[in-house]
Amino acid sequence: MSTEYIHEAARRLICKFDTRNPFEIADAIGIRLKYNYEFTTLKGLYRVIERNRFIILNGNLRDNLKRVVCAHEIGHDALHRNFAANNVLQEFMLYDMETRPEYEANVFAGELLLDDKEIYTLAKDGYDIPCIAAELGTDYNLLLIKMNEMVRKGYDLRFSTDTDSRFLGKTSEYDFEYD
Repeated sequence: MSTEYIHEAARRLICKFDTRNPFEIADAIGIRLKYNYEFTTLKGLYRVIERNRFIILNGNLRDNLKRVVCAHEIGHDALHRNFAANNVLQEFMLYDMETRPEYEANVFAGELLLDDKEIYTLAKDGYDIPCIAAELGTDYNLLLIKMNEMVRKGYDLRFSTDTDSRFLGKTSEYDFEYD
């Protein structure tokens, strides 16, 4: 699947629903969102069960990571629903980013959540990658994936490309809310 197709799939949803909010988009396209507070390392998954589409998120995640994981799972819905419906990849080998579906879902999430012009403006204003990520409330690695895609689109951006494409598969103490 081409990255142009992935970008367009995300843009269609943004335009149709006039939002980048993945929770609003999931609701608008009929995906049922559930939270599981018993997941330990799993951050989320996408499933189709008897034609019903579900995103199950780890309820203990921080809000900004819930947004990223929800957008990633919407990417599976938009790009890989036939796999889930046929149980070919029941959980899409979750967060093994070296598989094509996981990388594509990350590209989709970056396109859905992050605006090209906003990133470009911050970069041109001298913000570095960690500052841009903090300003936008997103994951550093998702931002790098997005910025790599922006370079492919023709944006003049210069930055270090030390990306960890398996970022959603890694668990950090900063991922979760603690009471």
